[in-house]
Amino acid sequence: MRLFVVNPDTGPIPGIVIKMTAPDGTAYYAGETDSHGYAEVLVPVGQRYAMEYLSLGRRNTTANVEVPTGPNQDIRLTMRYRRIREAAPVPQGRAPEAAPEPQGLVLDGILFATGSATLQAESFPRIDRVVEYLTHKPSARILISGHTDNVGNAATNQRLSQTRADAVREYLVSHGIDASRVEAVGYGDQRPVAPNDTEEGQRQNRRIEAVER
Repeated sequence: MRLFVVNPDTGPIPGIVIKMTAPDGTAYYAGETDSHGYAEVLVPVGQRYAMEYLSLGRRNTTANVEVPTGPNQDIRLTMRYRRIREAAPVPQGRAPEAAPEPQGLVLDGILFATGSATLQAESFPRIDRVVEYLTHKPSARILISGHTDNVGNAATNQRLSQTRADAVREYLVSHGIDASRVEAVGYGDQRPVAPNDTEEGQRQNRRIEAVER
């Protein structure tokens, strides 16, 4: 499979990893696309594959492709891709503003025992997706951040958020990710995403986020 990933407006996109999944669940990964948006992957013939862009976020199948039976198959595909957040163009004559801090992606499904940094087993499938992403995109580096609600002592909350972020980082490292590629920081209750005056708001504020650096 010869793959070309392009933005319809700006052209080839480097650094994209494409995953192809066979009907039996076997996964095949292309290397990161180069400066021409090109990557390739060798897959068995005579199967239909689900294709997706590998990401830290939710999984979305972008296409299905049939690889016919027969020797020496050479299939070329051009895949269109738009990043969710792209920098707006700067009007001519104006200096670009400082880049905003990257927005974190909430890693839904990461659970801890109450008041502790012990990961619950239900968390592992979600963190394994981060492992998959970092394994197959070796250029990626990420920041894991921990956040709490504002119930209790602020200093205690900050320490808890740090130890929880550290626990996620340690899981990634224990699964083969180089420690230098993952940073962990705890923000306590300083960066709420919802009001803390309801149980639902507090639940939303107790979270782990990841952002690619």
